[in-house]
Amino acid sequence: MDSISNDFSHTFTDDDHKLFDEKIENSFSAFRKHNEEPDLSDLLSRVTMDNERLTMLTPNQAEELLDREPSIAGLLRNGWQAGSFKEVRQLGVFPMCSTSTF
Repeated sequence: MDSISNDFSHTFTDDDHKLFDEKIENSFSAFRKHNEEPDLSDLLSRVTMDNERLTMLTPNQAEELLDREPSIAGLLRNGWQAGSFKEVRQLGVFPMCSTSTF
């Protein structure tokens, strides 16, 4: 089983979250400019990038996770509206099926 979190021994500081959120906002600024919501699987994938403490999810893996755990979509939408994905990062472990098991 894979997970979104690689390391439970170190938590993110508020400054860490702000830095990661700024990168996400920059990546999806066109959506914000047009008052649109990005694809949630792309957004979740982006939340896991650029961070050695999280297992990076491809958009396809993120879509599979969102299908299995629809409550994450609500957190992503709330995060998009607030401009902060701290709650998504703090979810902890998400069981992921390895593509090798298919």
